Amino acid sequence: MFFIATLRTGPFLLPIFTHHPPSPCNIVIVTLSNQTNRTLTATVRIDQVIFPPNPVFPPQPILQLVPPQPFRLTPNTAAGFAVPVFTPIPITDATATAAGDPRALIVTVSGDVEKSGDEILVSVTGGFSSDGSSLDTSEPTMFFRHDDFVEVHDDHHHHDESSS
Repeated sequence: MFFIATLRTGPFLLPIFTHHPPSPCNIVIVTLSNQTNRTLTATVRIDQVIFPPNPVFPPQPILQLVPPQPFRLTPNTAAGFAVPVFTPIPITDATATAAGDPRALIVTVSGDVEKSGDEILVSVTGGFSSDGSSLDTSEPTMFFRHDDFVEVHDDHHHHDESSS
């Protein structure tokens, strides 16, 4: 029987600056690898939530940042894409924080993926990029290994209070 699995990060807050050296966090990179002997496919999407600058974040809509991107990976290949997430902010004082609404991202991958890692492996990383495609400085809080993703089940079971 064929199942399409879905893996997802939880929502993760984008820091304004990388830890050290302080540079603006302006890119997220999603990487997929197929280390099997079969051709596999997956679809990746990135959603975002923009919160008002308050200590408590009230519920906000989840908006699509990157529409579903299909990938077809032949055996022993890797692919991915880089997504700009902030306009680079010139840093004049590394002790100051930049203005901007807090933003969280959610990365979802579906298709030939399994939590066990037996099919397509996925990772997410981010930080500062001077060229829009590679990382000059990575931000550890934006790194999600394949094991950090959670498996999403489409058959949602709601608690039936009448059976309690």
